[in-house]
Amino acid sequence: MVPASRTARRLGAAPAGRIPARRLVTAAALAYVANCAWGTAVAVRLIRTKRLRVVHHGLFVVTATLTGVAATTPLWTRSRAALFLLPTLVPLSVAPRTDPRSGAHWQVAVAAAPSYLGAVLAGRR
Repeated sequence: MVPASRTARRLGAAPAGRIPARRLVTAAALAYVANCAWGTAVAVRLIRTKRLRVVHHGLFVVTATLTGVAATTPLWTRSRAALFLLPTLVPLSVAPRTDPRSGAHWQVAVAAAPSYLGAVLAGRR
C-alpha cells in the first residue's frame, strides 16, 4: 500500500499534464529557433549546404511535428499555453511552398515567431 503522502498532490504543484505540455511547447520552440538559425546561416552563406541540404528540411520536419503534437496538448491536459501554437500551423504549411531565394520564405518563417514566444511565455505562468 502506498502512503497517502506520496499520492496526494503537493500544494503549489502544477496540474497533471502541465509539465509534459510545457516541455512539448519548449521543444517545439527550440526546434523552430534551430531551424531559423540554420536557415539564416545558409542565407548569409556562413554554411554551405551543397551536401547538407537535408539538414534544414529535417529540422523543418522536426519543428512541424513537435509543433503539431504540442498544439494538441490542450486536448489531453489542462494546459492552454499550446493554443498559442495554432496560428503557427499557417506559416508552417506555407513556408515549404515559397521560394527559398525570395524574401517571402523568411518572412513567412518569421511570422510564426510571435506565436512560439506567446506559447512559451504562457507556459511559464
